[in-house]
Amino acid sequence: MHDLHKHPSGDARRAPTASVACRTGRGGVCVVTLAGEFDLDSAPDVRRALDAVAQTSTARHTIIDCTGITFAGSVLLDVLLAARRRRDLVLAGPLPRALGVLLDLTGSAGLFTVADSLDAARRRCEDRSPAAPGPGR
Repeated sequence: MHDLHKHPSGDARRAPTASVACRTGRGGVCVVTLAGEFDLDSAPDVRRALDAVAQTSTARHTIIDCTGITFAGSVLLDVLLAARRRRDLVLAGPLPRALGVLLDLTGSAGLFTVADSLDAARRRCEDRSPAAPGPGR
């Protein structure tokens, strides 16, 4: 038996699946990879991961790999906005349609640094001075 819920699109679907993985690598960069659907039930996982990065990571920059996002609810946007106030944050794309539409509809696209790929995001982070403030600071 599958756990069904009412998806924001109105369709009955399986419970949303989302995965969050964090890894800190070269150049003082922490990469947080998001995959799946992020709504009221699953976005708190992202918040917890980003809180842990802010509290324990020695990384100077955080990259959010957004390429695996299949659904992005407004609660995910809230989590990302809060994270960019605490850390230097780059969204790595190409951004999936679900996230791009959310950012455009809310007028928040210009608040984020967006890179075309994970490699481009890493280059942006490496080019930034450790003392340089991130967006929104």
